[in-house]
Amino acid sequence: MPSVPELQLLHRRYTDLSNRFRAAWTFHQFLQGLAKTVLDRQGADHSTAFQDLYNELKEISQDLNAAAGDLLKVRLDAVDRRLSDLISALEAEDSKVGANSLRQFFKRVRGYDEKILTQLVKFYLFAPRREGWPPARLDKVDFLLARLSEEDGEGQLGQGLRLRDTRHLLEIFDGLWMLLGAPPLAPEVIAYRRDEVESLRAEIQAVEGLDQLYEREVIQRFRELKHGLADFYFEPSILISVQATNLVLRARIQELYQKEERRFISEYQRIFELERQVSGNEELDQDLTAFREQIERFEQRIRSDEFKLEDLAQIRESVRHLLPRLAEAGGKDPARIFEDTGEIERAAAGSAVASHFELIADHFKRLVDAIQDLPPTTGPREATLTPDVFPLRLEAREVLACRRVCGGDDSAASIERFVLESAALRLRTNEQAQEISGLLDETARTGASPIFDQARETCRVADLFLFRFDHEVHQAVLRSDLAGARDLELLRMRLMRDYSGLWLLAYRPEFSMR
Repeated sequence: MPSVPELQLLHRRYTDLSNRFRAAWTFHQFLQGLAKTVLDRQGADHSTAFQDLYNELKEISQDLNAAAGDLLKVRLDAVDRRLSDLISALEAEDSKVGANSLRQFFKRVRGYDEKILTQLVKFYLFAPRREGWPPARLDKVDFLLARLSEEDGEGQLGQGLRLRDTRHLLEIFDGLWMLLGAPPLAPEVIAYRRDEVESLRAEIQAVEGLDQLYEREVIQRFRELKHGLADFYFEPSILISVQATNLVLRARIQELYQKEERRFISEYQRIFELERQVSGNEELDQDLTAFREQIERFEQRIRSDEFKLEDLAQIRESVRHLLPRLAEAGGKDPARIFEDTGEIERAAAGSAVASHFELIADHFKRLVDAIQDLPPTTGPREATLTPDVFPLRLEAREVLACRRVCGGDDSAASIERFVLESAALRLRTNEQAQEISGLLDETARTGASPIFDQARETCRVADLFLFRFDHEVHQAVLRSDLAGARDLELLRMRLMRDYSGLWLLAYRPEFSMR
């Protein structure tokens, strides 16, 4: 029978192994979910090894007070080695996954509560660290702790998020700090490091624009500051300051983007408007194609809340580079392109758009049929990824509009039908662009095929839709419906981009014969 000190030591070892086992098992399940959801592959399955370890630990727990101490120590040593091997294998798998994949996973899966997030962080503390904290690993830990530290609500940090109760967070952070086993820090060291973080937070709050935020490299400096903290990062009072600053930075970026969004979007939409007026410059065409791809990537990142300040800076640089070249090639002031102001006003009111419904009727019916065939429980975003709807390249907002129109929702019938009709027009636009691009005979050069006249009619109607979009976005802003305005602006951007491509194809034969 082991002595009391031996029993205490065995109990501590068992408790430590149980804690490591729980963190590793949670992380194993997380990695499998991430591989399936984000990486679209099957993750390594260690379930059998974990089940064997669990059974062994359960048997040991029943013998802790009865078996010989030497025998228990041998069994605990064996469990320790096997668990360490599993943790090393999981750490090797995790090293192949970037922090961005982690963010994508948590945007799609929201069922991870405080206890699970804490276990995931603990795994990183248990995992072997040969050379301190690798930046990628600390980025993941920081993201997980940011998720753990935030809660919904209108707090002083803004944007519907605020820091959770500080006392509760300190209890969690104290446990992580003890688990890390770092030596005690002098109060002046803690104060100095915390002041570094809070000084940067004050700078973030004082920034007045996205350009300033980018030029001062605030995000990169904050990231480097966190990396430089190393083990100090986990000191509870420093960690509280870090997480408060994370939320302030996130809220400030969203606030500044919403403030500048309309101006920023109008800057690069001028490129699409001017592009339709010039032709015959192969180098410029290549640059414009690259610009459209750049905008498409930016739109995708906006929809997933993953855009970066570098994206904005690059697009603005492209705009500054392309505008003078387009003007030199014959582009005119977009405000003077359309002289029929009466037609513009009718388009804004919706009547001119409605009169062209027969042009898109078939495409409209295809969209409605595809969406109505889905189970009612399918969410709008999920619906856009289903096999029948995905090829139509719809947005979640357009799926929602279809359901409201077909469901007889009269409260916003006009705008919902317009959103759905614009999706049908975009579908027609893309199909006609593909048809023209696929022409192999002489008509590809002369423009004699009927598809060219049909495409030009589509372009004329698309002009009216764009003016209607401007009107609807403005109305949404007046109603203080900023989320609605943003959704409509994104749909306008997509129509503008696709329509610009069709316009170039439809009118290029005319330019080439001049």
